[in-house]
Amino acid sequence: MREEIATALAHERETGKLAQLVRRGYQKADAALDDAALTAKTERAVRIVQDYVGAMPEVIERALAAAKKESVLDHVQPIFDTAMSYVTENVDFIPDELGLAGLLDDAYLVHGLMQEISHRQRALTGRELLPEGVFDTSQQIRRMIGEPTATRLDVAVVAFARRQNVRETVEQIVEKIGGAGLSMDLPSAVAFPSAGETDDLPNLELGQASPQCTVF
Repeated sequence: MREEIATALAHERETGKLAQLVRRGYQKADAALDDAALTAKTERAVRIVQDYVGAMPEVIERALAAAKKESVLDHVQPIFDTAMSYVTENVDFIPDELGLAGLLDDAYLVHGLMQEISHRQRALTGRELLPEGVFDTSQQIRRMIGEPTATRLDVAVVAFARRQNVRETVEQIVEKIGGAGLSMDLPSAVAFPSAGETDDLPNLELGQASPQCTVF
């Protein structure tokens, strides 16, 4: 996963493909934007996508480390093994040839899965696995992805969570370790935007020509 992300980042540095898509998205939404505003908005949006995609492996590793610490790795490992198998599949909601933009569906799935786990733990213990603010970015990334791909991804996240018995798995973990459930802290290197930074991400209408993924 880290290699794929590094390749996508290198591709973006060489081609600026995501930046081009984002710039056109902003121009389509507001033709009155001047060049300076377009450049600033585009650079910010690309950075947000880079951070969102780049957080994927760190979030997974931290979740697995938390599970290992509590001796429940065998409960959690199959969930992320299957998530990783999706990331390496050739059939995507958003084509990988788009470079960095092509990893947004993978990142949305991973973060959506973590949200399912975190919210289920909160329902059982009153304590989130991750701060709620971590998932706010996904709602704005959803708008950037656009329809109908965003809804297809939402359906896939729910189907994946059900197939992998996420609800039951979290219940088993809480029953085994008790207390507030798993405890997981993200390092400062994992960056998520502050409130309001993602409010105007453009709709890029990604993946509209792609086949619906049937991994699930």
